[in-house]
Amino acid sequence: MKKEALFGLTLVMAFVAGGLTIFIVIQELPVQRTRTEPREFPVESIDWNATAEPLPEGVRTYIVGTTQDGEGTISSAWVRAEPGVGKILVDIENLFFWVDIQHSIRTASSFSKEYLEIERGEHDLTYSMDLDVSIIGGPSAGAPLTVATMAALKNSSIREDVVMTGTVEPDGRIGRVGGIIPKAKAVEGEGFNKFLVPEGQAVQITYTKQETCRDIRGFEICRTEYIEEELNVEDEVDIEVVEVAYIEDALEYFL
Repeated sequence: MKKEALFGLTLVMAFVAGGLTIFIVIQELPVQRTRTEPREFPVESIDWNATAEPLPEGVRTYIVGTTQDGEGTISSAWVRAEPGVGKILVDIENLFFWVDIQHSIRTASSFSKEYLEIERGEHDLTYSMDLDVSIIGGPSAGAPLTVATMAALKNSSIREDVVMTGTVEPDGRIGRVGGIIPKAKAVEGEGFNKFLVPEGQAVQITYTKQETCRDIRGFEICRTEYIEEELNVEDEVDIEVVEVAYIEDALEYFL
């Protein structure tokens, strides 16, 4: 027992240190569809530009996040699909965002196979990520990982001049995320042309602190207010910012 406990402790310390590249297998769970109004998804009419064999390194996409200091940052991710038994493998160098990333990957895999009408046991999916340990906001990786997963399952590539942020819901809706403006600045800084954001987030609401003071019988009385202001994200960057509501909408820009 002592040897087993010592081995387990050593393994955990190695993971935390981030010095090892590991493969993790997660279970794929069924997705519950919640749409009240089904949307047509013309899978067969989309030009996937498929290749005969899966791409060796997988389909590359980008995860836009923010650091603990509130700065935008971009990391690379690859999704590879191969004939298999339905396993999901994750090749990742650290586990600091495991809970968020695990949920995003599971939803991306299940949603993609359901919409593409692919049996769960037909393919193994491998997700490789080059994540900075300072990045926060793992759920925002859901939408770009879903697009990359669909392309991988179709042996197709996606455009690399387009970047997206957003969660992915079980019904394919792209959910809202934070840090849109710093993310947009990071996208611009890396030379991308187009930034896809969740519906309703191309305009951000900001609050400016305003303090007014006056003297009343020798006492300074101050009043603090927060003034609401609408800020168009495109006014802050020199790139196109596009709102997308569903994964289907995002595919139009990636393919």
